[in-house]
Amino acid sequence: MTTATADLTAPATGRLLRTSLVLDGIATGLTGVLIAALSGMLDTVLGPSTAFVLGVGLFFVAYGATVLVIGTRGMINRGAAGAVAGANLLWTVVSVIVVIAGTLSLTTLGVVTALALAVVTTVFAELQITGLRRS
Repeated sequence: MTTATADLTAPATGRLLRTSLVLDGIATGLTGVLIAALSGMLDTVLGPSTAFVLGVGLFFVAYGATVLVIGTRGMINRGAAGAVAGANLLWTVVSVIVVIAGTLSLTTLGVVTALALAVVTTVFAELQITGLRRS
């Protein structure tokens, strides 16, 4: 049996990896702007407090900008791209745990939104992992 290991220090150049990082960065950043701008309305619709919703929105803006920077470099740092994929998977797991545990008193729409975002982050993570393997 042969095991292949990726050199996380070698730069990656694959189109799938780059595209998935750039789209992730843009989508996350824009979602964050919308969440932050509408946080005063979304608290009653989704369940958590305005401060929590605003914090999530601002986090999305910062995270999206970071992912976009990683994805737009001439040579993508494999370790950074792997960290993005890992963070996306972590977001998915935490989202599911929060929904199951009921820790944020989410409304029905809040649950649907949290799970929809978990699906999106899982798809981005899968594309990024596949892109890393191919490059």
